[in-house]
Amino acid sequence: MPLDPSPSPAWIVGPVTWDLVGDARLPGGAASYAARVCEALDVQAHALVTAGEDASLDAFRGHEVCRLDAPTLTLRHDFATGERAQSLVQAAERTIRPEDAPEGWPEPVTLILGPLLPEDVDVGDFLDAYPGAEVALLAQGLQRAVLPDGGIAHRAQPASVLLDAARPNVTIFLAAEETALWPAAALTHLVARAGRVVVTEGERGAVLIDRSGSRRLPVAAAQPVDATGAGDVFAAAFILAWRAGEQYAGRLAAACAAASVEVRGPAPLPSRAAIEARLPALPGGGASGGGQSTSDGGASA
Repeated sequence: MPLDPSPSPAWIVGPVTWDLVGDARLPGGAASYAARVCEALDVQAHALVTAGEDASLDAFRGHEVCRLDAPTLTLRHDFATGERAQSLVQAAERTIRPEDAPEGWPEPVTLILGPLLPEDVDVGDFLDAYPGAEVALLAQGLQRAVLPDGGIAHRAQPASVLLDAARPNVTIFLAAEETALWPAAALTHLVARAGRVVVTEGERGAVLIDRSGSRRLPVAAAQPVDATGAGDVFAAAFILAWRAGEQYAGRLAAACAAASVEVRGPAPLPSRAAIEARLPALPGGGASGGGQSTSDGGASA
């Protein structure tokens, strides 16, 4: 059964990557993880990506893909200290803009923007071009700074491009590690401008913050194998289900993220039916299935 109300047409925009972990070279990128979510939820996506001829586009099978030729963005991941440290090996050297989309693509109802570095996607131009879309901004890339030695650091306050992207139709997704250095008022300021901000906290789940306050989203049980991309999966599932209501969107996103950490890389996820079978319980102990739409398309219960 398709998601109701439908999130289609759905666009995914961002670079495809190679992730270097030890001696392994693994496919990745927020766009790849978002494509797997669309596949699992039976949503056909239009994907606008930068990638070289060497890149793996397996995650986009079944979707309509426009590959903009560029060096494949390559990041090294180092876990020697117990925490992930990243460094830039190869930038994409090309910015994705709305005019890069093929003629004939339908305007997006749902727009998933997944920059991994600030110059990967012209976020402002996409938001200006499609003001009616419901947008998920996977904002990690906007908050990254590349150091002279190639190391990647998190900015100590919201970047100007992130503040500009904080608009009423935009849900901003950030990890707790990316907001940890911010002054206390910075997150409040961002929330006041955006539709909502979702801060993911790994195995602790996520917190949704909007003008009405904050609330913790439920967590689905998992047997973790690889947590890479879990936040991207969470964000994509949340925005695809947003019109069915905040409660269902949060539970479906949690279940998709749980499924994603049980496989390595942007591998296929289980079917929607299998994902819905592991939806976390409703607050207060309920456990009914999801998919029912609410009259306001996203009010909290």
